[in-house]
Amino acid sequence: MKRGKKPFTIDLLVQRERIPETWYDDILEIGRQGKAEIHIVNYMDISWDTHKRLMERSPKYLEAVSKAKKLSEQWWIDIVRQQWVEGKSKSINSNHWSLMVRNMFGERWSDRKEHDITSKGEKINPDNNIQIEIIKPKEDEDNSQE
Repeated sequence: MKRGKKPFTIDLLVQRERIPETWYDDILEIGRQGKAEIHIVNYMDISWDTHKRLMERSPKYLEAVSKAKKLSEQWWIDIVRQQWVEGKSKSINSNHWSLMVRNMFGERWSDRKEHDITSKGEKINPDNNIQIEIIKPKEDEDNSQE
């Protein structure tokens, strides 16, 4: 019989009163306010590692976080849309807005494209060491005779 700590789950955290029973609705509210995933982690008072493990172990927690991220993204879009509709688009700091959405929703808003130009799609073998030989230029023979 195994002894030791139970692997924690969202239900266990609620049972031990580490998080409130309203955690699901609270996480969605965080998203509705346009807040980032770090706000969820801080609200839950857990580490990033625990957050990742909870998403792997609890489909309901993963669902709440995913919905909150979508709601947050919508909030950021609605802010700009509202300014545009009201004719206040000049008040939008587009560089700041772009930086925020790229950092918060990078998987969808990244303007970075990755291209593999070295391995042609092949797996790079880490055992292959690259050796570099430094060849010094020969001294000019005319100058060396003086």
